[in-house]
Amino acid sequence: MSLLRKLFSDKSATGGATTQFQDSDSGNAAGPRDTPRRELVHVVLRDTMRRHGIPSDWIDCRVLSVVSRSSASGVHVTFIVRGGQDRLLAYVPAFQSSFWDAIRQFEPRARDWLFSLSWQFDGMARNPGMPDPASWTAASGAPAPVAPGPVPQDELQEDLQALFAIRDAVLRESPQAPNFEATQPLRREPPAGSSFDATQPLKR
Repeated sequence: MSLLRKLFSDKSATGGATTQFQDSDSGNAAGPRDTPRRELVHVVLRDTMRRHGIPSDWIDCRVLSVVSRSSASGVHVTFIVRGGQDRLLAYVPAFQSSFWDAIRQFEPRARDWLFSLSWQFDGMARNPGMPDPASWTAASGAPAPVAPGPVPQDELQEDLQALFAIRDAVLRESPQAPNFEATQPLRREPPAGSSFDATQPLKR
C-alpha cells in the first residue's frame, strides 16, 4: 500500500501528466491536425484486411490523438478484434507487419507520429484458459490459414485514390516535408579527350 500511496502522491505533486490524451472523436485542438492521419490509418487497415481476405467486420480501429510534453502531436492506434479471434490470434505479428509496410508506402514518416499500435480482443465467449506450463516448449501444429476472399477491383481503386489523397494532405502539413525540384532532362556530356573535328571531304 505504501508503494501505491507514493505513486499517487507523486502524480498529484507533479500537477499533471506529461502527455495529453484526446479521443479521436473529440473536437479539441489536436483533432483537426490529426484528421488526415486518422483517415490514413482507417483506410490502410481496411485495405490490409481486404488484401489478406479478412472479413471487414472482424477488426475495428480506435485512434487516440495525443500531444506530448514537447508539443509533438501523434496518435495511439488500437485494433479491436470483434470476430474470428481464435483464427486471427496466431497471425497478429504478420498482420501488424503488413499494416506497417502498407502505411509506410504512403507516409514514410509514419513512425514519427504513430506512437503505438495495440490490440484488443472482444467477444470471446468461450475462453479455454491458460494451458499447462509445459505446453509452451512443446511442438505445436501450424495454425489454420485464413481463407482469402474476393477483392473487387473498383473498391481497390477507390482505396488507392483515397490513400494518395491522404498522403498528400499529410505531406503538406508536415514541417519537414522533402523539397523536391522539378525533373530536369538528362544531359549527356561527351567523354574527356573525345573532341572531334568537323568531317572533311576525302582527298584523292
